Amino acid sequence: MSDENRERVRELVAGTEQDPLAPFALRPEREYALSPDHAAAIGFVRRLGVVVVGGDPVGDTDSWPAAIDELERLAGRHPVAVLGAGERAVPLWQRRGLKGIPIGRDVVIATGGFDLVGRKYRNVRQGIQRSRNAGVTVDVYREGELPDDVVGALRAMERRLGRDPSRGFSMILGRMFDGSAPNAVVAVAGDAGGRVIAAHRYLPAGPDLSLDLPLREPGAGNGVDERLVAEVVEWGRQNGVKRVSLAFAPFPDLFAVKDGSLPVRAAQRAVHVFDPVIHVERLYRYLRKFHAFGQQRYVMLKPAQILWAATAFILLELGSYSRRSRAIARTRGIRA
Repeated sequence: MSDENRERVRELVAGTEQDPLAPFALRPEREYALSPDHAAAIGFVRRLGVVVVGGDPVGDTDSWPAAIDELERLAGRHPVAVLGAGERAVPLWQRRGLKGIPIGRDVVIATGGFDLVGRKYRNVRQGIQRSRNAGVTVDVYREGELPDDVVGALRAMERRLGRDPSRGFSMILGRMFDGSAPNAVVAVAGDAGGRVIAAHRYLPAGPDLSLDLPLREPGAGNGVDERLVAEVVEWGRQNGVKRVSLAFAPFPDLFAVKDGSLPVRAAQRAVHVFDPVIHVERLYRYLRKFHAFGQQRYVMLKPAQILWAATAFILLELGSYSRRSRAIARTRGIRA
């Protein structure tokens, strides 16, 4: 893909609204299918003979069908599967024979309506107050304006936490401090002694921000993450940001069911198979505090390819770039 076309994709991401996954279209290992008018693009990778799309197309929704047509041309005989399709794109994939499986919901806070007033936000308020009582402070920066000592502290935290930069195909960009996202917003929490103990990094797309990477020392204390979210929402309100996306909540409708039937209990237990990688239910219980569940997200695939597609999804989300992906990252000056 030419540098000119890649820059065009970056422009499309910058102009995309109401899509929390749009910033992650810029992951370094992705290829792109562009509509003939270059008004829309789809990011994808190839794994195990499957062409895997991450999220929705970016750009003009009127040009999405043409971008999908181009993707199918590039895929040739290889099956196409989509990880994290939004509600606007689902009908387009269904017309091409793919079936949808709901996997979770976006979590999006409207900055103009988030005031922490009322009983439903009590847990968030209590967490924020605990962080203040502990002397935690929060500063919000553009990534390109972070002080050198803070950059050093965050890099050291990344190393201690052992974060795999290739992980999170559909919902993590990573690549902090490589110069690719100077306008990213970074909220940094320090303890009473001034030591950096946590940080959230958010990526811009249109007038919105999407949480990319949360970092947190194990002993950071209760309420630090809630405090970082609240501070970013307030910063966003003052700087023209309309929505702040926190993350993707896997299977919230499943965990919200209280009937206790055998099938429900079995399904709830089954998702704990992911616990060694991500504590799905714990994430749900954290995110529900913000009362901001949004649109449903889907896996789109043909039932006959479910085994290969599911294996490809797992390999992509759990990390470890292929040798080719590492080579691509190196040619672009990105640490793989």
